[in-house]
Amino acid sequence: MSWAGAVPALLLGALVLLLPGVLVLRALGQRGLAVAGAAPAVSVLLVGAAAVVAPRAGLGWGAAPVVLVTGGAALAAWLCSLLLGVLDARAPAAGPDHPERGPDVAGPRARRPTSHGPDVEGPDGRRVLAAAAGGLAIAAVLAAASVHRGLGRPDAVSQTFDGMFHLNALQRVADTSNASPESVARLTAPFAEDVYYPAGWHAVGGLLVEAGVPPVVAANALVLLIAGLVWPLACVLLVRRLAGARPLPVLLAAVLSQAFVAFPWLIDRWGVLWPQTLGTALLPVVLAALLHASAPAPVAGGAQPAAGERVRSLLVAVAALAGTALAHPGSFLLAVLLAAALLLATALPAALSPWRGGRAQWRALAATGAAAALVAAGAVAVGPRVFAMRTADWPATRGVADAVGEVLLNAPAGASRNVVVSALVLLGLVVALRRPRWRWLAVGHLLVAALDVIAAGTDAPFSQLLTAPWYNDRFRLAATVPVTGVALAVLGTLWVARLLRRFRSRHAVPAVAAALALAAAVPQVRGNGDQLGLTNVRVERHPMRSLVDPDEQRFLEDLRRHVPEGAVVAGTPWDGSAFAYALSRGVEVLYPHMRGELGEDARYLADHLQDAATDPLVCPMLEQRRVRYVLDMGRLWDPPALAPAGYTAFRLFQDRPGFRLAASEGDVRLYEITACG
Repeated sequence: MSWAGAVPALLLGALVLLLPGVLVLRALGQRGLAVAGAAPAVSVLLVGAAAVVAPRAGLGWGAAPVVLVTGGAALAAWLCSLLLGVLDARAPAAGPDHPERGPDVAGPRARRPTSHGPDVEGPDGRRVLAAAAGGLAIAAVLAAASVHRGLGRPDAVSQTFDGMFHLNALQRVADTSNASPESVARLTAPFAEDVYYPAGWHAVGGLLVEAGVPPVVAANALVLLIAGLVWPLACVLLVRRLAGARPLPVLLAAVLSQAFVAFPWLIDRWGVLWPQTLGTALLPVVLAALLHASAPAPVAGGAQPAAGERVRSLLVAVAALAGTALAHPGSFLLAVLLAAALLLATALPAALSPWRGGRAQWRALAATGAAAALVAAGAVAVGPRVFAMRTADWPATRGVADAVGEVLLNAPAGASRNVVVSALVLLGLVVALRRPRWRWLAVGHLLVAALDVIAAGTDAPFSQLLTAPWYNDRFRLAATVPVTGVALAVLGTLWVARLLRRFRSRHAVPAVAAALALAAAVPQVRGNGDQLGLTNVRVERHPMRSLVDPDEQRFLEDLRRHVPEGAVVAGTPWDGSAFAYALSRGVEVLYPHMRGELGEDARYLADHLQDAATDPLVCPMLEQRRVRYVLDMGRLWDPPALAPAGYTAFRLFQDRPGFRLAASEGDVRLYEITACG
């Protein structure tokens, strides 16, 4: 398939990721970049909530439950906005001598707060929106170039352990018309009673598959949309809240979102961790909304948010947190850590400040307390499932010194270095540490960087304890560093621009700053694409570490010609046979993944199916499971970190009686089971 053929999937994916959130945020009274930046996070919440509600309401998965949930949420948001509008209208105007103003740190020409309208910082003007649009266009082009380099084509199969699960889960969503977390989890645990898998990503991708997009194309479309749309929008929103309604910072944020190999490219090849990619891409939205809700003083030359706007932003933060949790609980806990750093560094000091009194102090305290309570409640709800991950423990891959060096050079796991963006981040870190209103950003950055170093650099017991929610996996934690790193790089670039203002015309400063951002981002396309390609083009480079080559992929895509409706195919997932389910668009397989609790009969067949003609237990089990065919794809997958285990029957059955060759292509063989009559 060509990329031109994937355009409908990309457009549909963009619609799913933007439209529900835009409708609800507009109903809440948001506008400008506050809508565009937060829309994907709210959309993920709405789509994920619809996936949970739909089976309980007797609805199949598709557009209908999403429309119903979005409509209900939009109505609730509109009513909430009306109530908040009344609250703002009754509030007294906060003039320069009003106790709610605080010290006039923005100078005499700063905008004064208004008591009406939801965006008291001032709307995003045309120049700001144009700069954001230009930066987002550049980011989209750079992301597309990286994806094209890494994938080659939109139907390239991710040759990974987790990729097999996620692609088959998308097909299961289409087959069962159910995208709930329980249904997704039952792909590999069909008989378990209490199962759960965060299904935000699968719910979004399932809408594409329901519309006729092949699972592989849907997954790769989401790779591009998250990298080139969701992530840059979130970064733009965070920088907009940090630096105010100024054109240059939002432009820089969009461009610099493509300058970090750690996100999303590193976890789009490791695992592959598509759900966590989505969750991590939403983290800046949580921080931006909380920053606005807890703003203690005039924000970057603007006015203090009114009470109603604080509540609106707090609602957006809660929605984004919930969307992040539905995407991946590990991302949710990282959001909790960063949000805690923000709240402790901004809202709480403001609430305790001696020059504040009356309602301003109580509002800051209320915002802090409400946010802390909601975060704590979410952590309690998600925590038990996440901390169950502590039994998994990826070993350290570097020494502590090497891990620190990789963080400083933005080169995790041996990826190519980016000296320009590294220098900008370090400059931004110094700037943030010196400015009280940005200090939380530096603290948050150092926090996630420390977790990355701990996971990568040591196997000490405290490492597993601190990083258990992320499997002690440095890839997952390294991917979080750019969440704060992009904003710090913007601050560093702005500092350089201000420095140059002393020596050059002020009109040349934006051009120099933009050139710096491009110098950091454009060369990174090669490194980003190469990271993504490690799990997609390894077919040619490392055949024994590949699951499905192009010839095998074509055979599996055409499997329906050889397998009648309702028949199940058995095959060891370690040779790629499990991909038959997703690639054939619905030919059911007995073993959809290397791991899982598939039942005693499935375990027995994995080691005794070759004895179908002689073992009296085998045929009844085959009949019960409707297994009529066996797929043999030759070589076994042999990745460095895993070893093929079990499934001995599929190495022995070829020369046994009771199996007839039904079709073949290259090394692929499809056998019909004739032993059972």
